[in-house]
Amino acid sequence: EKPQKIDVLVPDDKPGARAEFRNVAKWISGADLSPSGKRAVLEARGELFTVPAEKGDVRNLTNTPGARERDPAWSPDGKWIAFLSDASGEYELHVIGSDGKTPDRQVTKGGGTFRYAPRWSPDSKRLAFSDKTRTLWWCGVESGKLTRVDKSEYGEIHEFDWSGDSKWLAYAKPSANNFSRIVLYSTADGRAAPVSAGMTDDFGPSFDPDGRCLYFI
Repeated sequence: EKPQKIDVLVPDDKPGARAEFRNVAKWISGADLSPSGKRAVLEARGELFTVPAEKGDVRNLTNTPGARERDPAWSPDGKWIAFLSDASGEYELHVIGSDGKTPDRQVTKGGGTFRYAPRWSPDSKRLAFSDKTRTLWWCGVESGKLTRVDKSEYGEIHEFDWSGDSKWLAYAKPSANNFSRIVLYSTADGRAAPVSAGMTDDFGPSFDPDGRCLYFI
């Protein structure tokens, strides 16, 4: 008078679980150009591919069906592609060789919130990014050390730019009056200083390549 479990096996070819070739062009959601313009990196269905502008092969750099890679960014020296991956359970910054030969390496650790697309410094040694906590960060690519740049109490920080010498970050910081103001941050001493008054809505900061001017809207 005891119940017994019956294991039922239904034979099935499992067509939905099979690996297959698929054209992922309609799922492209992120892209960046190489510095030479000869190749581009594309994000599609959680994989990163590099494709030629004219002649060459398509390369799947990551090939990780169990993780999603997104927001690829090609380094200015052309050697690396930075991206965000949830392979660890949370989105962390990774870098991988753009030639398809150097394996993926996780740069940051301990992420606990959603992060946005990274941006390389011109010397290809630093990455800056923001997250859902309205915080702007930069980190060393080799060390993985995270440094907090600033945090806004009134909105997320999405617009920022590196100076040509990689020593400064300019960003648009949302304020209490629903305007943004332009702020300059020094990576040398960690100081931030506003360069616009805050009584107008200022955004879209961009350094000129020679480093003499900072433009914004």
